[in-house]
Amino acid sequence: MITFDIDVSELLRLAAAIPVLADALDEEGNLAMEESGMLLTGMVAARTPVNYGLLRSSISWPHGFEKQGSLLDTLRGIVGASNIQGTGVSTSTYVWYVEEGTRPHWAPAAPLKLWAIRKFGDERIGYAVQRAIAARGTKGAHMFQRAWDEGGKAGVERIWGQVVVKAVARFEKAA
Repeated sequence: MITFDIDVSELLRLAAAIPVLADALDEEGNLAMEESGMLLTGMVAARTPVNYGLLRSSISWPHGFEKQGSLLDTLRGIVGASNIQGTGVSTSTYVWYVEEGTRPHWAPAAPLKLWAIRKFGDERIGYAVQRAIAARGTKGAHMFQRAWDEGGKAGVERIWGQVVVKAVARFEKAA
C-alpha cells in the first residue's frame, strides 16, 4: 500500500486570501486527487506479478484522499488492493505476501499446480515450487515501493505543483 500526505494548507490560505479563486482551486484539487490516484494505480498494477490477474485487477484508489489535520489541511492518499475473494484468500490480504514476501511455509499445492500447468505444461513443477517455498519462503515483489520510488512520488509532486497554475488559468478563462 502507498500512503502519502499532501499539505494543502497553502491552497487553503490562498483561497481565503482570494475568495474568487476558491472554486477553481477546489476543482483543480479534486482533479489532482484523481490524477494522482490513477497514476499510482497504473504504476503499481504494472509492477504486480500476474498469475490469474486478480491481484493486479484489485489494485485501486479505493477512497481517494482522506482529510486529515486540525483544519483539514492535509490530504492522505492511499493506494492499495481492494477485497476481491479468490481461492480462499482475499486480495487485500494476499497483496502483503506478494509485496513483502514470506517466511518458509507449506504453500497449498492446488494453485501451484495450476500455475505450473499453465506456465510449463507440467504440474510436477508445482510440487517442486511448493518444496522450495517450504525451504526458502517467497521473495517480495515490492510493487508498491518500487512504483513510489520509480516515479510515483515525483509524479504526485508534479501534479500537485500545478494545482495553483491550473486554477489561475481556469479562473482567467472563466472571467
